[in-house]
Amino acid sequence: MKTLFALWAGLTYLCLVLFSHSNSANDLTLFYLIMGAAYFAVFSLFAYLYKQHEDLNARFVLIWAILFHVIGVFGVPLFEDDYYRYLWDAYHTIEFGSPYGIAPSVYFESESLALDPLGKTIPANFQAILNGINHPDTPTIYGPTVQYSFLLAYFIAPGEIWPIQALYSAVDLALIVLLLRMAPAKYVMLYAWSPLVFKEVILTAHPDGFGVFFLMFALFCFCRRAFYWMAICLALSVAAKIFSILFVPFLLFRRNWKVVTVFITVLLFLYLPLINENGSDLLGLGAMAESWEFNSAIYGLLTLFFPAYISKVILAFFLVAGFAVYFFRFHFYQAQGGGHKKGIWQIAKPIEVVPRGDIMMGAFLICAPVINAWYLVWMLPFAVIYFSATAWFASIIIMMAYMVGLNLDGFVLLDAYQHPSWVRPIEFGLIVLVLVVELIVRYRQKIFFLDKKIPDLS
Repeated sequence: MKTLFALWAGLTYLCLVLFSHSNSANDLTLFYLIMGAAYFAVFSLFAYLYKQHEDLNARFVLIWAILFHVIGVFGVPLFEDDYYRYLWDAYHTIEFGSPYGIAPSVYFESESLALDPLGKTIPANFQAILNGINHPDTPTIYGPTVQYSFLLAYFIAPGEIWPIQALYSAVDLALIVLLLRMAPAKYVMLYAWSPLVFKEVILTAHPDGFGVFFLMFALFCFCRRAFYWMAICLALSVAAKIFSILFVPFLLFRRNWKVVTVFITVLLFLYLPLINENGSDLLGLGAMAESWEFNSAIYGLLTLFFPAYISKVILAFFLVAGFAVYFFRFHFYQAQGGGHKKGIWQIAKPIEVVPRGDIMMGAFLICAPVINAWYLVWMLPFAVIYFSATAWFASIIIMMAYMVGLNLDGFVLLDAYQHPSWVRPIEFGLIVLVLVVELIVRYRQKIFFLDKKIPDLS
């Protein structure tokens, strides 16, 4: 039975790869049918195992994950053009020493796309890549860790996406091996065989999985008190994507000055070779934070009543307050296999518990102005360690984010990245519904989201 479900998942991924090369690759309905079959295979296997109270063999999970990742590398990105920016950033770094500070639109000001602003000829393949970049007026938003991965891929095959796919697939497999050390194999299977991860990390080569690997490695080292390695991996993750900054206070608190120094030193070491007079990725991130909005949840609702900046201030206040409360619970009030009383706080002694990154990232994303499907890659590894039905359901329903004017032929009045009015109420309404149901089940079983025990949802 287990092998049958694995074969089913593999067949759907093979179909997705063939679909990505076909003339119908822009058919959203066919895409959803194939993805639905993949989701059904993975979650049906999990439901079967849960009902039978069985686990999976770790080697079984890993072997099939390797097969799926190999299949995925032969595909091409679907419904995404972010990869043009990856390829262009690498070229720009090779030619000018840095990918930062110069928007691609600057090159359109030249008399010909064949020339860069300094009059140097741009290779024909990179002219086509330049033409494909979205938001060309915004400088790159990608941090130095992933910029080095773009460079590595450039040295393998300039202007080609497959080396990035292969690299991120290998890193994702390393993350799966790491998760198999941290959670039962049947829960790891949900991530290792995840259709969302297959589509967003392997096929589309979003670099988020690269940053997530270093974050989870940092947490792995944190649990084993390897604090210097933790600091190195945490810096690599922060320099990959700013999302990881949420975990810095949780991991560096109470650490000695040497560990903090290692973190700062590695961060500087990553940034300094690529920073120039035009700045860093913060310039592009600033532009994104100021004006971008896509598939937002609470933020989108607030902007119906308040200006955008007021909405951001309100949400930032509640996020900071919520994280502060959890920070104190995690470090001062959470029993972790021992401890001693000190006033009203119970001081945790041995470090055994991974922070609830699923809740932290879930809260952050639900308040964010932009929620792309691949952002959930930051939440799913934590949903392996602390099972959350809501997180895994969100990994399915988030695919509704692709219902935009660019992909919907019949909605001619929509802008390229605009959703029909009914998409977000259904998308986030269903997520809230599943969350409420899960909370009721946990309440009845006296198992809550901050507990380590996994509830019986059967």
